[in-house]
Amino acid sequence: MTARQTYSLEEFKAMLLDQRHRVVAHYAPAAPGSYTLGGQYFTLNPGRADRNVGSFMVNLDGPMMGRWKDFATGQHGDLLDLIELSLGCSRQDAFREARGFLGLQSDAPEDVARRKAAAERAQRLAAEARAKDAEARARKRKAALALWLAARERIAGTPVEHYLRDERGIDLAALGRQPRALRFHPDCYHRHVDPETGEVFEGSYPAMLAIVNDAAGQPIACHRTWLAFHGGRWTKAPVPKPKKVLGDYAGGAIHLWTGLGPRGGKGRRLAEAEPGSHVYLSEGIEDALSCVMILPEARVLAAISLSNFGAVKLPSTIAEVTLIADQDDGAQAQDMLKRAIAAHAKAGRRVRVWQNAEGGKDLNDALKARIEGQKGAA
Repeated sequence: MTARQTYSLEEFKAMLLDQRHRVVAHYAPAAPGSYTLGGQYFTLNPGRADRNVGSFMVNLDGPMMGRWKDFATGQHGDLLDLIELSLGCSRQDAFREARGFLGLQSDAPEDVARRKAAAERAQRLAAEARAKDAEARARKRKAALALWLAARERIAGTPVEHYLRDERGIDLAALGRQPRALRFHPDCYHRHVDPETGEVFEGSYPAMLAIVNDAAGQPIACHRTWLAFHGGRWTKAPVPKPKKVLGDYAGGAIHLWTGLGPRGGKGRRLAEAEPGSHVYLSEGIEDALSCVMILPEARVLAAISLSNFGAVKLPSTIAEVTLIADQDDGAQAQDMLKRAIAAHAKAGRRVRVWQNAEGGKDLNDALKARIEGQKGAA
């Protein structure tokens, strides 16, 4: 009897990676509404009662090929994990299933050589894709910084000031200084491709730009909010996705306000924060600035997205974090918030959560309600 050929875990996973299209089609089959965009395949999560396509994705190509993620639950893994997820089985049973799927019962020398060659090819392609992705990320990082530097540093009197004050109730003039992270671009290019129809939207509009930094204060991306004059005031431009980020912002944040230093005056930058410092972390820029208006002594960052709440990297000197969360009862939002709380708690920080209990969705709604109340009382 021929002895069963043994493979290392990496060789085993590489063989699955080489046949990733067939693996994914079998264990995460297409469903109504499934689609592929830019090498990413969206379908229903095969491991739960997923009702709508959009939150579960498998990377078929690129530097993350073979990796999948469920944005609703935060689950993620490789192709072996996908088999385990799909069948709801143990790790050992997933290995057994994968062996059968790959046809590893046949261990003739030519079969072993063919499989090892395929595994090596898959690993080489993955390494090449990672290298290209690193180059692309570096180019985007440079482009993001160049775009931000090309914008106007002072936003007083610009559409950005009018948008924040008139549309959002955020009067930066009352603070005595503007956040240095914000700038105004009078003619910022906007492009959006509809993932379902492939329709392309293009144009140029005024925009509020915000630089995104890592924990050390290095720029990594640029957040853009496109604006348009409508109904006698500046508001978000009537375009698909009026807010976008150029560059990879994962783990970074918009450092909007340093608060007050220990002796008063402007606080130190995040990387130089005093031990025991407290950070207020919001999802969007407007909520962060609303916090600044209410608590100008606080250090405030914007994480850009709820999925980045728990990923924002902070110095070890940050001992407490207040998460400024939207009032969202959706299961996906609630799960992401719980994961963010757990992530910061695991890092050894005290975690508090603020949600608007005064009517409205977020802190900006609370700020505007307070302003209207003050007007009514006057």
